[in-house]
Amino acid sequence: MAEFDLIKQYFTFEYDFDQNLKGNIDAEQASSKSSKSTAKPRVVKGVGDDCAVFDIPNNYQLVTSTDTLVDGVHFFSKLPPELIAHKALAANVSDLAAMGAKPLAFTLSISLPEVNEHWLAGFSKGLQDVSTLFKIPLVGGDTTQGPLNINITAYGVVKKGRLLERNKAVSGDDIWVTGYLGEAAAALELESKALGRQYNLSDAEQVLWNALTQPVPPLKFARKLTKLSRCGLDISDGLAADLGHVLSQSQCGAKIFVESLPLSDALVNSVGIDQARQYAVNGGDDYELCFTALSNVRNKVLNLAEQCGVNVTRIGKIIGSGLELTLYGQPFQSSRSSWQHFNQ
Repeated sequence: MAEFDLIKQYFTFEYDFDQNLKGNIDAEQASSKSSKSTAKPRVVKGVGDDCAVFDIPNNYQLVTSTDTLVDGVHFFSKLPPELIAHKALAANVSDLAAMGAKPLAFTLSISLPEVNEHWLAGFSKGLQDVSTLFKIPLVGGDTTQGPLNINITAYGVVKKGRLLERNKAVSGDDIWVTGYLGEAAAALELESKALGRQYNLSDAEQVLWNALTQPVPPLKFARKLTKLSRCGLDISDGLAADLGHVLSQSQCGAKIFVESLPLSDALVNSVGIDQARQYAVNGGDDYELCFTALSNVRNKVLNLAEQCGVNVTRIGKIIGSGLELTLYGQPFQSSRSSWQHFNQ
């Protein structure tokens, strides 16, 4: 199968979600749209030309994120290709959520050692399913022959003045996180069991494995949060490491109450409370949101989370300097290191 036949068969999708961001709208149709429909960002041209084309009205800003996923580092090649596709796109969509952005479109560049049509069919289905879940159309990319390597660039939009940024934390702010922490890091230790045909995961272990392979970033909550917060980022390398970026750019410190970190029953039942806390502090691959907000909007944050069906937990506060981890008032030492490329 030649390159363009491969693209046509496996990476040209039709989407049925209607969010004013439809892919593959030709220029004549786009020019005939009413002024009302062009008041929101949209895809004008998707797969099929040298470039994708977007309409971005003046009251919006375009945000973009790109991630390269490498076999053995970001995913296991033995995983079902549907799960590889899910993780690849979710990692980028999580970055859009971290900025409070609404997904607009994404491109995919993939290197394949060979044309394995069975694998491609599964990857294609998984990619279309997850892109529909996040309402973000595929609008282009590239395919090459080589070691399995996946690069996705995601584009999103946010109204001007509504960005969540890392340099906006202020002393006295509450620190919050969404979801549960540590599950994905614990799941890494299940790799051989999860991928071995002779084993079955327990119910608790399956929850952890799903957290690692099928993360779902809190997109809707993040977009609405921009009315209550100006500072946030996603947790991909571990809470302590990622929060450190906020502290550095905001020139402040933080105090984290480790006993308040949200731990699922599945995690605690699988590894015990002590190890669960270690994973939560320096685990990684959570793809949850960490954000700060003024203390006088606590009830609004909780109400918004309930409306969006998201679990949120207040885990600490912004202070003058340093990063303090305490467990019931006593200093807490982490026995794990957060993830850093070239330092493992």
